Amino acid sequence: MIIFFILPSFLSYFCSGDIIYKEILKEIEPSAEERQKVIEFSNKLMEIIKNYANKKNVEINCRLVGSMAKKTSLMDKADIDIFITFPLSYSEEELKEYGLEFGQYCIEQVNGKQEIRYASHPYVTGIIDDFEVDFVPCYNIKDASELKSAVDRTILHTDYVQGHLTDEEANQVLLLKKFMTSVNTYGANAKVNGFSGYLCELLILKYHNFEEVIQTAANKWQNRYKIDLENYGTSNNYKDPLIVIDPVDKNRNVAAALSMQKYSEFIVACRNFLKNPTKEYFKDRIINTDEKELLDEFEKRGTKCYVLSFNVPELPDDVIYPQITKTMNSFINVSEMYDFNIIESNYFIDSNNIANIILEYTVDKLSNVKIHQGPLVKYNENGFNFKEKYPQAYIKNNKWIAVSERKYKTVQEMVENIVKKENRSILKLGKNIKDEISQNYKFESIEKIIKKEDNEYLDNIFMHIHPDYKLKRD
Repeated sequence: MIIFFILPSFLSYFCSGDIIYKEILKEIEPSAEERQKVIEFSNKLMEIIKNYANKKNVEINCRLVGSMAKKTSLMDKADIDIFITFPLSYSEEELKEYGLEFGQYCIEQVNGKQEIRYASHPYVTGIIDDFEVDFVPCYNIKDASELKSAVDRTILHTDYVQGHLTDEEANQVLLLKKFMTSVNTYGANAKVNGFSGYLCELLILKYHNFEEVIQTAANKWQNRYKIDLENYGTSNNYKDPLIVIDPVDKNRNVAAALSMQKYSEFIVACRNFLKNPTKEYFKDRIINTDEKELLDEFEKRGTKCYVLSFNVPELPDDVIYPQITKTMNSFINVSEMYDFNIIESNYFIDSNNIANIILEYTVDKLSNVKIHQGPLVKYNENGFNFKEKYPQAYIKNNKWIAVSERKYKTVQEMVENIVKKENRSILKLGKNIKDEISQNYKFESIEKIIKKEDNEYLDNIFMHIHPDYKLKRD
């Protein structure tokens, strides 16, 4: 759902576009002093790690990578990514062991707080002086043919962008990132399935400025649109909505994580922006809501909405979110198999690590019986087979018809039965959450959830109704 804004025309807007973009950049671009502070802090951390590795006679180097290294980080988004690079001669076990040890040592030396996370292999995250710093071990590869894990490419990505992106183009990346953030299409993680930061950088390298990206997306992008900066000729190998061949790896689509939903939302947002350009497209669309307003919204919709809640294990986002998506889609499919049609669905994981799947039904109660449409009378053998299956079948005009009792008359009855361990084979559940759903779940009406007056729940329920907004409270 994208909002249309009634504002000045596209032509008049871009007559003063440079001025407006400069105003926006003042709000989103870190100052030179802020960047320098981060660079110096990162250098300090990398020096600690290198000195410690030298004492242990371990051959490594350290690199600042990511958006900060490429001058494409938004203001107040100065997360620091430090990659600890190892020669290819080191085993994967040595890389993991030393990588964790060196990151943990560094965090301890500066009195930070640490947490172990997982990508293709474990890495350490530290909260140090209000910065979030990732210490990621990887191999020091020269090209994609030497890849041993997905994170190894990051060094190549940083080198490529640093070697091709001008300072002015870096500013254009900031505009594109902020625009995407405001229209909820930024972020390639499993929770969002949108555009990654690296993908934004490649789009600017292709089109050189924010306006050209917007114009091209609005007017030319369609399913399986192809971009191949290095002309590798491998784009036909992919069937994703957007295909952007990685300049450092001809066998990778940088846009593989982008869903059709977010791809389409971005295209429509670009069209809306061109029709009525405004600075509002570079701000989060915010609104306040309360219990009464949400209850009124659902009453107007006239639907029956439920929330299925269950605990989830502490696993990386890219593991747990796909499992919840799979589970939600399975509940949708099974519901519709039993004639309970869903008009909208969503989910969120709250701060207590509880997954909440929102299922909005057109109705939650059906008649006691359902009609089965049989074959035409002219098909003799098919008619006998249908009659054998449904002994009470009868003729209506030129067709066989049968009436049978429904297995489930209400949504509540259906859910209570299909989640039981002995019945759940009908569902396709995430492997790490199936037992939690069977043993310890809640299935409550949206009205009951809203009346709990939990701000976190109200925010996410509001987003279910208005996915193009980001809710902000006073």
